[in-house]
Amino acid sequence: MHRLEARRINWFDVLSRRFNAIRNGVWSQEREQFVAAMDRAVLVAKVRWLILLLMCIYSVYAGSFYFFSRYGFFLSESQFVFLFGSALAVVSYNFVYRYFYERIARFRFVDHLPIILDLLFVTVLIHFSGGAVSWFWPVYLIVIIEAAYLLEQRKDVLLLGLLGGVLYGTLLTAEYARVITYVTMPFVDAELHHDVLYLILIWSWVALLIMTVSIIGAFLMSVIRREASLARENEERLFNFLDSASDLIHSNTPDGRFLYANNSWLQTMGYSHEELANLSLFDIMHADSRQHCREEFKRVMEGEKSSPLEALYLSRHGRAITVEGNISCSSKDTEPVAIWGICHDVTERKLAQEQLHRQAHYDNLTGLPNRLLFMDRLQQAGALAHRSNLRMAVLFFDLDRFKIINDTLGHTIGDRVLVAVARRLKVCMREIDTVARIGGDEFAMTLVNLNEAEDAETVARKILKKLAQPYTIDIHELFITASIGISIYPDNGTSPDNLLKNADIAMYHAKGEGKNNYQFYTSEMDKDADRKLSLENSLRRSVERDELIIYYQPKVDIQSGTIIAMEALIRWEHPEFGLLSPAEFIPLAEETGLIIPIGEWVLLKACQQNKVWQDYGLPPMRVAVNLSAYQLQHKKLIDSVKNVLESSGMEASYLELEVTETVIMQNPDFAVSILSELREIGVHISIDDFGTGYSSLAHLKRFSVNTLKIDKAFVRDVEIDTTDAAIAIAIIALGNSLNLKVIAEGVETVGQLAFLKDNQCDEMQGYLFSRPMPAEDVVGFIRDSGRKLSLLTETGVLSD
Repeated sequence: MHRLEARRINWFDVLSRRFNAIRNGVWSQEREQFVAAMDRAVLVAKVRWLILLLMCIYSVYAGSFYFFSRYGFFLSESQFVFLFGSALAVVSYNFVYRYFYERIARFRFVDHLPIILDLLFVTVLIHFSGGAVSWFWPVYLIVIIEAAYLLEQRKDVLLLGLLGGVLYGTLLTAEYARVITYVTMPFVDAELHHDVLYLILIWSWVALLIMTVSIIGAFLMSVIRREASLARENEERLFNFLDSASDLIHSNTPDGRFLYANNSWLQTMGYSHEELANLSLFDIMHADSRQHCREEFKRVMEGEKSSPLEALYLSRHGRAITVEGNISCSSKDTEPVAIWGICHDVTERKLAQEQLHRQAHYDNLTGLPNRLLFMDRLQQAGALAHRSNLRMAVLFFDLDRFKIINDTLGHTIGDRVLVAVARRLKVCMREIDTVARIGGDEFAMTLVNLNEAEDAETVARKILKKLAQPYTIDIHELFITASIGISIYPDNGTSPDNLLKNADIAMYHAKGEGKNNYQFYTSEMDKDADRKLSLENSLRRSVERDELIIYYQPKVDIQSGTIIAMEALIRWEHPEFGLLSPAEFIPLAEETGLIIPIGEWVLLKACQQNKVWQDYGLPPMRVAVNLSAYQLQHKKLIDSVKNVLESSGMEASYLELEVTETVIMQNPDFAVSILSELREIGVHISIDDFGTGYSSLAHLKRFSVNTLKIDKAFVRDVEIDTTDAAIAIAIIALGNSLNLKVIAEGVETVGQLAFLKDNQCDEMQGYLFSRPMPAEDVVGFIRDSGRKLSLLTETGVLSD
């Protein structure tokens, strides 16, 4: 275990040294080799300092013994000065090698020279310590060991060993031949300097030891260098592995400062080695990840195992990068020295996961939660309401007549409208609430923490008001309304499915009440829902089964009393529910798209019937047909009208098309173009329910219409309500000023008729004159209409 820990620390030291060198811009393989050679030279210099120190200490120690012995100090003053000067020379060149190696490294034999000088100095030292009888000759062996460590070539070590033997032999020979005078040593027989046998034996022994140490030292150092080379190769493989690894690998001090980072890490984060010198890991980490990573650092430094870690970094260019991996701790003497991290970039994967999650839980068009996420939020809202003992509401929205926009302006405009609607819905909600797009033009909203059900009503009114404001999409000014159904937790259900279903039922009830309103769910609506389902199923075959019939209600000129038109009003003779009014099945026809074929059938039948009346000899009159919003916006409306007129044989001037003001204002620009084309054909155009659609005078001037039809809501109370009277008068005056005919619908009393006549209203329609009647009753009614007119004349309302 200790060996493994020591090896781990060694790798750490190697990597740290390499990283620091790279960071400082000085690393290369040649540089590393030079640094290794310099390290060896410096180490030898340090050892030389130690040997010199020991020799000096021993020389002083031995000299004192000699000085106080009966022999006295044996060196002369000149000999001492020479020996001291030799020692200073050693100190001088050792100082140069220790502190100026980089400057002298360029010389060829720079590593050989100090060994040669050391051998010379040892030879001098042996001479002054007795020559053949000196016991300093083992220092030769230390110098040879230095050579073996310092020099890489084995032959160089052997040659220097041979040089040492030669120098020693030369010294003995020179002293024996009296070329130089040997130094007399106390306690030693001086005759030994003249004994050839002794000199040969001592030289042979020393030379043999020197060569043996040279051979052994060179061999051992070659083995050590081979292992060191293998270690360096392993280091290099480690470097290459770490630097070429696709994983992001980094090492940091316990406080986060960088010790190492591989190429993948640098490339991903966008930093260089130099820039990391002044950075901490936590400096480039997102604030959301710092605390957790600091805690993980602390855990691994305390010896615990790290759990998989995910962190968010900010690259040098500000890009968010998500990584996941593990960290570990390297220790030295039980103290943590480095934190290692191995991780990989999962940014793309996280983005893909987030995108998949968003696609699964959010609407791609509006960005709102989809049905799946809404049901989950609804489940949570219900649980919160249960715990807090408060109410919670579900609002279900459906845009009124939205299909018209898609069919006429295209789905691109329709999509932009949906985005605008979603934006307005988000403005109307609180942060704790949820609004979602359920599908198509359907939206839903949760309202939590409600004290009373009336709180949901307040929000519903706010939403209707917000949605009713005009939408400007490109060049189109559009008006969108919505029908809202509301269910309350726990009054109308406790499960998310029931709450949403009941809100949906209430929404359809709101549509049945005329759209652009909200309705709270009640249990009675379930019956209406069943009825609606039954009607929808049978409506699809109503035309085939000849169940649809047309009733007609006359329009009368107020001044002359002449019947000028018959309005075609559709009814459904249902086999189960009896005679149904348009209010019960027309909205359903619009929702299912059946309004187009039903509308074409009504138009054809009405024109054919009017042609029959004309051929029968009745006075010429128009037949009025109501156009729904879907028909008006249908791209084949003009062709359909032309085909009906052609097939029925009726002139276009006897056809009157009624379009409600609200429908026109949904898309005024488009309505203007369609109405203009119809006028060019010769068709008479009326704006129905005028006064309810908030059209401006600027819009009205552009419409190619013939008649304004005052909504019955303003006619009902004209005798008693000054406001309704004022509105009716204003509409009549507006029509007269624009040279348009004005007709009032819903006239039921003589007083209402008198008011309209006094204020110059052109036409009237209502129960006062006639209820809607089947086609077969029209001929008889027209023949008897004179008596009806006589009665009105007798009242003084109509003139003769």
